[in-house]
Amino acid sequence: MSANASDNVGVTKVEFGSSASVSFSVNNAVSTQLIANSSFESGAASWTASSGVISNSSGQAARTGSYKAWLNGYGSAHTDKLSQQVTIPSTATSATLSFWLKVVSDETTTTQAYDTLKVQVQNSSGTVLATLATYSNLDKGSSYLNKTFNLSAYKGQTIRIVFTGVEGSVTATAFLIDDVTLVSQ
Repeated sequence: MSANASDNVGVTKVEFGSSASVSFSVNNAVSTQLIANSSFESGAASWTASSGVISNSSGQAARTGSYKAWLNGYGSAHTDKLSQQVTIPSTATSATLSFWLKVVSDETTTTQAYDTLKVQVQNSSGTVLATLATYSNLDKGSSYLNKTFNLSAYKGQTIRIVFTGVEGSVTATAFLIDDVTLVSQ
């Protein structure tokens, strides 16, 4: 007996001895990373950010490499923003936003969100299409955690991924973001 496997590039033929029938399929979907400078290693290139947000400072480590986005952490009333505009192809079968977040806070409360980070999808005019999540000082921890969102509803559109950190007036909370990806297939 023989088994033949082929894809849309060509045919591969492999000879085998007798075996039971096996069914399989090959998915030739190509994944495309839509976020440029996703790990911030090129500094602020491709990103729109408040002054000092994209940083290689040693106060908090990046998840990977040297650079990360560091929103807030001043211990005073402050707002920081980070965004990038992308176009999700209309032919995409899926679009997944992923990033790594670490929340570092001096807040001691376990019930009150004083400092927040909103993750939003906006259109190219700045209109909010969706708030994907809101994180706060209540989400503080010692490591980066992966956050993932399905953005397939926006295929064929030009959108802006926006991170907005708002800090209260007394105690410091920093939102560290690294390795932002938007992968379409």
